Amino acid sequence: MEEILFTEKPVIDDIKRIDFTMVKLKLGDADEGQGWTEEECEIAEEEYIKFLALKRAYPETDIVPNKIVDIFWHQHILDTRKYAEDCDTIFGYFVHHYPYFGMNGPTDAQNLVDAFEETKQLYRLHFKTDYASQSSKCKSTPRCRTQCKPMKCR
Repeated sequence: MEEILFTEKPVIDDIKRIDFTMVKLKLGDADEGQGWTEEECEIAEEEYIKFLALKRAYPETDIVPNKIVDIFWHQHILDTRKYAEDCDTIFGYFVHHYPYFGMNGPTDAQNLVDAFEETKQLYRLHFKTDYASQSSKCKSTPRCRTQCKPMKCR
């Protein structure tokens, strides 16, 4: 795996300029979304931006979301037009969502575990902290029992 330093390229800068206001509005709604606080939405947005940056920097690698990122990603996807535009801005193509990763037998389950371990290593390399450290500050999401395990998405 070739190391990509985010400081050498604007890998994350333009992702930070994407407006996720409506995603956070929906996630903050107790009836329509998750009932997250403004602070939780901000943390989730930061983590999602990092997830997108890793997906962009390592397009051939399965970057696996943790729970908070997965919830934010799913909400982003639901606004199909905006999601398609944002994918085009970030990646230059539409990023499909495959929610069955790890479910197709023992080999696939191990592939998910391995991909999540690689995601955690890349996250630590680029962001100098553990993958779940910021996510654990979100009180409305499950604790580490589910927070730290990979979600079946890629």
